Amino acid sequence: MKKLVLTAATVLFISGLSMAVQVVVPSSGDTDTKEASHNVGITIPTVAIVDIEEEGGSEAGTITLKPDVSSLEAGSAVDFSTATDNSLWLNYTSIVTGNSNSSSREITVELDNENNLPAGVSIKLQAGNAASTGKGTKGTPVSGGVTLSEDAQNLITGIGSCYTGSGFENGHQLTYTLNMDNDEYADLMAKSYEVQVTYTITGN
Repeated sequence: MKKLVLTAATVLFISGLSMAVQVVVPSSGDTDTKEASHNVGITIPTVAIVDIEEEGGSEAGTITLKPDVSSLEAGSAVDFSTATDNSLWLNYTSIVTGNSNSSSREITVELDNENNLPAGVSIKLQAGNAASTGKGTKGTPVSGGVTLSEDAQNLITGIGSCYTGSGFENGHQLTYTLNMDNDEYADLMAKSYEVQVTYTITGN
């Protein structure tokens, strides 16, 4: 009897080993295989943002344009072109829609109210070429700059997908200068004036 029991135990152990190395074959209705896959969707957002920066990393505040009269001779006209400021920089980030070789944006500029300017005085704005910072298709300044008015005018054109870098000395340096129509000199009044300049990048 002891010999028969030992034989039966050996058979059961071998049977267990056989089950441990068994390969499972999927049934004909099972779609799982040794490979699996899925799709990855990628969405690139449309981006069009613009900012004006001054030295020190601050958002642009109020600049002051004041003619220099320190060496003015009696009988001479005030030289309004000495009233200039180039302390601000135009930054922007853009991702255009469609074909980047044919899509482009502009940055326009306008005044809130021309009537707030002194009589005979206008503001000339010139944007410099884009600094070497940033990457992509940065825009080109309008040649000769623009004389600001309530009508939106192009200042930078041909902007594609790009970024200029953020902050002072990145993007385009802005130079403001006063011009004076001397035919309206009689209407000049000595006081402080203020207008708002708005920059807009086209696209949503």
